[in-house]
Formats: sequence, structure tokens, C-alpha cells
Amino acid sequence: MKPLIALVGRPNVGKSTLFNRILRQRSAIVDSTPGVTRDRHIAEGEWQGKQFLLMDTGGYNTAQSDLIGTAMLEQTLTAISDADTVIFVTDVRSGLTYDDLELAKLLIRNYTDKPVFLVVNKVESPSLSIDAESFISTGFTRPYQISAKDGSGVADLLDDVLEALPSLEIEGEEEDGAIRIAVVGRPNVGKSSFVNALLGSNRQIVTSIPGTTRDAIDSRFIRNRNEFVLIDTAGLRKRTKIDAGIEYYSSLRTEKAIERCNVVLVLLDADAGLEKQDMKIIHMALERHKGVLLLVNKWDLIEKDSKTSKLYEDNLRSLMGNLSFIPVMFISALTKKNLYRAIDAAREISLTLKRKTSTSRLNKFLEEALCQKHPSTKSGRELKIKYMTQIDAPWPVFAFFCNDPELVQDNFRKFLEKKLRESFPLEGVPVSLRFQRK
Repeated sequence: MKPLIALVGRPNVGKSTLFNRILRQRSAIVDSTPGVTRDRHIAEGEWQGKQFLLMDTGGYNTAQSDLIGTAMLEQTLTAISDADTVIFVTDVRSGLTYDDLELAKLLIRNYTDKPVFLVVNKVESPSLSIDAESFISTGFTRPYQISAKDGSGVADLLDDVLEALPSLEIEGEEEDGAIRIAVVGRPNVGKSSFVNALLGSNRQIVTSIPGTTRDAIDSRFIRNRNEFVLIDTAGLRKRTKIDAGIEYYSSLRTEKAIERCNVVLVLLDADAGLEKQDMKIIHMALERHKGVLLLVNKWDLIEKDSKTSKLYEDNLRSLMGNLSFIPVMFISALTKKNLYRAIDAAREISLTLKRKTSTSRLNKFLEEALCQKHPSTKSGRELKIKYMTQIDAPWPVFAFFCNDPELVQDNFRKFLEKKLRESFPLEGVPVSLRFQRK
């Protein structure tokens, strides 16, 4: 296992800026608003050839007693317990605060089994360096003076942090065969509740306030000897409703999560049903050639009889139009109904994305399809398809070799895709047809 390093501290002391500095990328959302990072955010990092996992956390704030503040505090404490070492970040410009001292006491008293590094951030002048020396009153003998913004002092910090982990095996990068699943949907449809129910722990902050999850966060788990990575994301809203700043970056994060996954689980609220924004999410996933599974969440709250699910699904499919190849499942993150069936279905979709069909089977299919519907002519010229094959690609791509690709009309292309889906297991995956001159 790679060692896990947690960044903890009050809100707005620069944890996310340091997170991005260490990873050398813009991964965590950085904003001047305190408490922007609410959940634990984990990413892979590397320093001097050593691999590790870096965890950003929400701010430690004992004064914030509302629902989200309490959840953030619990998440920070859980992150400290999970980590192999802790980087305790403070802010020289705001000086030592009550929360700094309380967190220092907690770390010294309860976590003697793991290295803790006190960091005084935003030290960008000699006078501030003198001020940073006073942070020794926290009980830590050697505060590291850094500036996460310009990078000064960060290299020395990392050298010592990784040196303090001699007993842990720091692995090189391995080929990751995990199935990557993005959990997406509009705000407050239950994405974080879905992830938490699967993992059996309060991995994400869950409240009834829409938009609680702002970052895309990865969680690994194993089911039936298959490894999965769940990517929980901020809810996608209409662009016109995205405020400048935090919501905008969260929306981009969701799009990136879709780009780097294999299968997209699109969650709906059973009561709200399918809306235009859900269709945009589905199209976004298909345009990026990802598998798609539609999950109707909160099904436990719907009054139903034996016909309810079929009528609901029929209505969904009428709204989806030509996307009827996307499977639909009814789930409840609260009662855990069908959650693991959904993961099994996602695995099957990921296998379908990679499945290859032999050229001989495809040409037998083509022969039968051409007997049912001969391609219509265009400009008096006849389209002649010689043979077909499947091209090596991350999703099903079929190449048809013909006398002139410009003779292919849309209705014939749709006919071939429909017949392909009827003849081969292609549920939940996009299909590309390419016509090439022979």
C-alpha cells in the first residue's frame, strides 16, 4: 500500500493550495472562502521517485455548530485516524487561534503512533518568519515554515515527511485494473448517500442541503474479487445557475470525472423523474464513449403496486427516445435496495465496452442484415458493402468497408445500429459505425 498523508487544519489556512503544490496540479478547489474543501479528497502523488497518497480535508472548526460544520469536523477526525502521517497546517498571518491549539492538543494526546508535522504557511517575508517561531507554543518542537503559494520550504517538508515512513512499502506505479465508476446527477439526488451505503462508512458528508459535495472524490472497494473505484461528484446544475467560482469549478470536476471513468451511474430522484439536465449528463457521458446506467434513487419513498416500476420505466424510455439501450434500475441508498446489483450491472457494462466480436460473426450478421434491408441508392449510385470488422478501441467501433462512404444515408446507419444491438450484447454502451472506402 502507498502511505497516506493527511493535510489537516483550520479552514482557509492554505491546505488546498499546499495540496495542489505537492501534486503539481490544480486538483483541489482553491478559493478565498473559508471551508471550500468540505470532504476528504485523496489523490496520488510522487516525490523523488516515491509514491504516496495525499488527502485534503475540510477545516477543523469547533465553533461551526451547524449540520455541515459538525460533519466536516467528524470527517477531519476520521481522516487523521486513517492517515499514516499528518501535516498540520497553520496560518502565520492570522496567528495561533483557539482551534489551532485544540487541534494540536488532540494530535499530541491521541495520535502518538504516527508522525505529525507542524507547518506554518504563508511565510513570505523575514518578519513573518520571526512570527512563525511563536508557533512552537503548540507543543511541536520544529515548525516548518513554508509558502504553499510560491512553493518555498515545501521540498524540505516533503523530504522529511517521506523519510518518516521507513516501515511502509512505498510502491511504484502499478497498472490499475480497477473499474472506474462516476456517480453523477443533479444536486441532492443521493449520490453521496449511495457511495456511503456501498462502502459501509460515512465516507462523504451527507445532508439534506443540495450541493453539499463540491469535489469529485475517489473511493476504492472490492466486490467478488473485482476492484472498483467510485468517483462521487458535485451535482451538475444548469450552467445558468452555476455561480462564478466554486460551483463552476465543481461542475468542471464532474465533467473530468466522467472523462476518466469507464461507466457513468446517472442518479435520478424518483419523485422528480427525468429532467433536461439529466439528459445533458447522459449525452455528455455517451459523447465521451462511456458506459451508462440509469439509477432511480429513493424508490422506497414512492407509493407503488406491481405495475408501478414498469409504468415508470416505460415513461422514462419514452422521454429518452433513441437511448433505450441504457438500462434502468430502481434503488434506494437508504435501504440499500439493489445497490450491489447496480455495481454488478456496471461491471457487466464495463466488460461490454471491451468485448470484441469476431469478424466471421460480424459478416454473418451483415449478410443477414442486408437481406432484410438493402441500402437505398443516392444520386443513382448503389452502395455496396463488402465486409465489416470491429476496430480495436475502448468502446465498440465497427468498420464497414464499402465502395463509397458518401452514399451511406442516416436511416440505413440507424438500421444497422439497431440490428447490431438486437444481435449482440451492447446494453448500456455507445456504438460507433465507420464507413470506409474499400
